[in-house]
Amino acid sequence: MNKKFSTLAVGLLLAGGLFSTAEAQTKVWPVNVAGNGFYHVLKVHDSDATAPYGSSYSVDVNNGALVQETNFAAVDKGNAWKVTAVKVNGNVVGFEFTNANGSKLQFDANGKFTTKASDAVYSVFKFDATILKAVDGSGSFVTDKYLTQVGSGYELAASGTNTVMYTLPVVQLGTEVNDLLEDGFSITIGKQKEKDGKIVWDGAHADLQGNVFTGKLTLKSDGTLTTENGKQIVLTTDTWGTLSNSLQATDDKAGFKFAAYSPAEMIANAAKIKETTFTVSVPNAITDEPVTIVAGSDFELMVATINGVNYLTTGDASLTPASNTQLVGDASYTYEKVGSKVVRNTYVTFGDGNDVDYAIFNDALWNISWKDANGKVLVAGPSCSYTWVPAAQVATAYPEGQWLWNGSTFVNRESGEKLEINGLRKIDGKELVFSKGDDTFTFVKAGTPGHTTTGYLNGTDDEFLKEAFYIGTPVKATDDTVYIAKDAKNALYFTLDKAAAVEFRMSKYTVTEAGVTTDLIHHYTTYASSKTNSGFATDTLCLHKYSVSEASTGAYLDYDNVNEKFVLSSTSSYAPLVFKNKAEGIYNLVQGLSISEEYNNDGKLINLKYDNTAYGYPAFCSARKLYGAHNTAELKAADMAYEYVANDLFILEKIEAGQHVSGIEGKNIKIMRNVDNNYVLYESGSLLSDANNEAVAGFLAIQNFLDPAYAEKNAALYVDTAAGMSTWRPEYMLVLDPKVVPAGKWCPIHGDDPTCPDAHKVETRGYVEGRYLVNLVDSAANRADCVFQNFFGYDYYRLGFVQAKHIGDTLAIASTGDSLNLQGNTFTKMNVAEFAFHYTDANRDAFTIETAYETWVADEDDVLNGDAENVGELIWSIPGYVKFHNGIPVVTREESEAEVFVLAETEEAPTANEAVAAAEVSVVAVNGAIIVKGAAGKVVTVANILGQTIANQVAASDNVTIAAPAGIAVVTVDGEATKVVVK
Repeated sequence: MNKKFSTLAVGLLLAGGLFSTAEAQTKVWPVNVAGNGFYHVLKVHDSDATAPYGSSYSVDVNNGALVQETNFAAVDKGNAWKVTAVKVNGNVVGFEFTNANGSKLQFDANGKFTTKASDAVYSVFKFDATILKAVDGSGSFVTDKYLTQVGSGYELAASGTNTVMYTLPVVQLGTEVNDLLEDGFSITIGKQKEKDGKIVWDGAHADLQGNVFTGKLTLKSDGTLTTENGKQIVLTTDTWGTLSNSLQATDDKAGFKFAAYSPAEMIANAAKIKETTFTVSVPNAITDEPVTIVAGSDFELMVATINGVNYLTTGDASLTPASNTQLVGDASYTYEKVGSKVVRNTYVTFGDGNDVDYAIFNDALWNISWKDANGKVLVAGPSCSYTWVPAAQVATAYPEGQWLWNGSTFVNRESGEKLEINGLRKIDGKELVFSKGDDTFTFVKAGTPGHTTTGYLNGTDDEFLKEAFYIGTPVKATDDTVYIAKDAKNALYFTLDKAAAVEFRMSKYTVTEAGVTTDLIHHYTTYASSKTNSGFATDTLCLHKYSVSEASTGAYLDYDNVNEKFVLSSTSSYAPLVFKNKAEGIYNLVQGLSISEEYNNDGKLINLKYDNTAYGYPAFCSARKLYGAHNTAELKAADMAYEYVANDLFILEKIEAGQHVSGIEGKNIKIMRNVDNNYVLYESGSLLSDANNEAVAGFLAIQNFLDPAYAEKNAALYVDTAAGMSTWRPEYMLVLDPKVVPAGKWCPIHGDDPTCPDAHKVETRGYVEGRYLVNLVDSAANRADCVFQNFFGYDYYRLGFVQAKHIGDTLAIASTGDSLNLQGNTFTKMNVAEFAFHYTDANRDAFTIETAYETWVADEDDVLNGDAENVGELIWSIPGYVKFHNGIPVVTREESEAEVFVLAETEEAPTANEAVAAAEVSVVAVNGAIIVKGAAGKVVTVANILGQTIANQVAASDNVTIAAPAGIAVVTVDGEATKVVVK
């Protein structure tokens, strides 16, 4: 019946008994089958890489030679190969192949096959595209060492272009059939039927007479077959009466009965025992034949149905039908012709009613524990070099300890590692506890698959960036927590003194491409599902990487490869961390998780992801895991994130204080150097004007106010809030001569006249008008005094005060007519008029001043591409920091160059330093005129910016109005001069 394939002496078993015919004909690569314990063929074909058999060849070892097996469908021990991954320092570098006879695929220095290990030079291989090629110890391909067909055999040669190779799952040999149930297997004897034009499984034969092949069976190396209670199955000389004649009178192999005897019964019935050995066989993965059980060499297990009764009996194993449509030869009673199709009345499969239906594991997450024969309990962990580990080492509440059934095996939700647990058996009275030999496996439902961030730190920038954190590691022995600190030489160590601990700041790692910024990293795991048409669904884990830096200096936590420990580094090439939960609020800190980018058809970045495996190896295994080396008080790293390492747990302890100055809006302040408070920022007398000479701005300067020349200078600055500023990072604008107008009513005819009737007044929005401090980067193109060249390939830009009006979310610049949008700006989108004060010390006194170095606003193309909603919208900026360059405050893009400041509130009014000092005299510019108050009897001179006199008179009263043209005017009262702008 089954002579279309090679029946081995002790039987063949399809890989795990789990591959369907379609799956068996699907090519797979060594990375997918390494270490699964099953045999595979190496398929060779010179043109068609997809053909499952036919003219394809396989690689075979015959009489010590590596030869071409011309019939790919013929499988024996010589061309059935197991695949093993070869690891170096925990990384898979290639694969070895060993056939069922123990011969390795190996070649000498000349590329000739050898059976001697001492002559073997090349024995590790990988696929280069579809060609199997030798690799060296690092996993790199060896030049000109392709497995190539030469004559009727194979060698390593300089070209492999005529060979297309991959593996197909084929067979498991011999008594390995027992691996289905650890030390045995089970079968179901059923039949087929035609349904919807297809031949399908029709279930087990009901009330099968004479069936002793029930429960768990064990095939021994001598070919004997025993039942679960220790009885031996034999074929007897007893027949089913005249049944054999009813089947086929000429068949001397038909009609016999099977029996199961105890040792005593074996002796008592010795005279009628016909056969005591069995062959259990399955096809070689490219046919659709069932399991075949043959007693001796001739008596094949058959089912006969006579008058509606099913009998288990035998037929001649040496005969098969001539074709699918002809019912000829012995045992033809096992076939039924249905139209042009033939169905089998005898179709044997592995498994019986006591086997576990693995579909019960669909649509759920599972914790899996194993209790071995000695009572030791282990759990399934994510695995680097092992799978079953002590329960305390795996966080079963999180993805690393959760498993999904993908239809053929269990897959770790986080690592993608596969866990083969075939042949589970039900235990009476127990739910989700199963046996396999002397071992038991317990399954606990841990939730349902889906889209989740559980298991990883996933805070927002608003939550993290406004805070600072201590990073500590618990010491269970003393019930203490030690914290990461740094000494005077910036070396990290651990301390119990929290006051000495480093304050860390965290920000998300992001990737920006074509204006799209992405920070959320996805990992997809496919699992079997009863809820989708395809039978599979996707489980998605979502996580972030975080850049961890010292709050005061900005130095990043990074690994020093030379000294093999973590340090604070100013380099920009640091590797961010993944905070992976081991318990609530307790983490493994993982560095180096590989991330790849996904793009849509338009080339836009749409997703970040990490692959679950690389060369069959879990992704987290290639990442470092931090741990505290408490014997040296250093912060160290383990090479594999899943390996058990003591002291690898960390906590984040929030410091209840912001990282930026806050609560100063609406106040008058002075800003001084931290190293010397006598040096104060102020507006110098230097003037800026536009091309029409219509606007004035003073440069931001700094001087020692102990110097008598600057003793009378005004350093006060009014603090205006930036609308829409982020809560984690308060942003402000600094103003001179502020006119603060609250929201209310105003008369367009009489202005602020309190006697104006309410009927005249209209509702008005509040606003602040004055000279606002800005980065003068926009003036650098045509004003040489606004920019300084440096030696680092970028510029320093000066800061100055420009007349502007802040109303709502807009700052309108008077001189240019431009408007700055203040709404919703993030750290990467500050504008040139916004400033934030980032603390640099634990006492939260000193700070650096953050602003924008350069900015980009949207044009029509940006709007059309969806990168902005409006033309002129701020879409990107480079962060900037205030520093000193030759004693002048400028904006640099390098945070490390930033100057450190302190501030103090002041009662001084933030007025221009050019204002008349005499308290009894004031000069106010209005439309087309200048009003001088408190100067009766004094000489008042008005001149333009060129020095030309406009008016020269003695003030006749304390309120004199002098006509003047629009522009800058210099007003002198008894020698005291001030500058004003006439509109």
